[in-house]
Amino acid sequence: MTHVSVLPVAKRSAGAGRELQRQETRRRLYQCALDVFRRDGVANCRIEDIAKAAGVSRGAFYFHFPTKEDVLLERMRETEAQICAAIDALADDATLECVLAVLIGKLADIWERDPGLLPAVASTALYYTASTMSDQEASRLRSVLCARFRRAAERRELSARLPGDLVGDLYLGHMLVGLLGWYGKQELPLGTVLSGMTELFFAGARAEKPKPRRRKQARPKVH
Repeated sequence: MTHVSVLPVAKRSAGAGRELQRQETRRRLYQCALDVFRRDGVANCRIEDIAKAAGVSRGAFYFHFPTKEDVLLERMRETEAQICAAIDALADDATLECVLAVLIGKLADIWERDPGLLPAVASTALYYTASTMSDQEASRLRSVLCARFRRAAERRELSARLPGDLVGDLYLGHMLVGLLGWYGKQELPLGTVLSGMTELFFAGARAEKPKPRRRKQARPKVH
């Protein structure tokens, strides 16, 4: 009879259990950090308070998140994942107008429910994007959006004055400004503000329509 050792299986099971526990601890720290950020502000909050709320040591926080900004980056990526999933659900040939309507709808849905974190996440996103400008794949949302802008340019939905990729980057920066502008003065729904910002942006970026030909006026007959 052949004997099979169960030790490797036990080791794998223990390793999987530790990994699951690590992921659970990281998620708990993440949620507690966001709660403390909302209550105390990112600049003024204490790491000790986050660790205490999560039931772990201060060192455990730094193991999972070297800085507070890493928590904000995770929030940014979480937000981007939700938006990208909605855009990816659209057909490949969806018009740019349709894509941006989905983008605006998701942004409004996410940030109207959690405005307190918006300035910190937006500023972190802006710095991160600027520091990774040469790597378009570093940001999932930037990659997905610029691909849609490229297709729109190929279909001549956009002016040929600038490459589609660049227009996509400019538009994304435009939306960050719109989010912060809304946060400072929340008199209108966020979707209304972002839609207005989009209209202002495309007033200069939309492809020019051909001018209608003038009909030649008939010359008056000379009697």
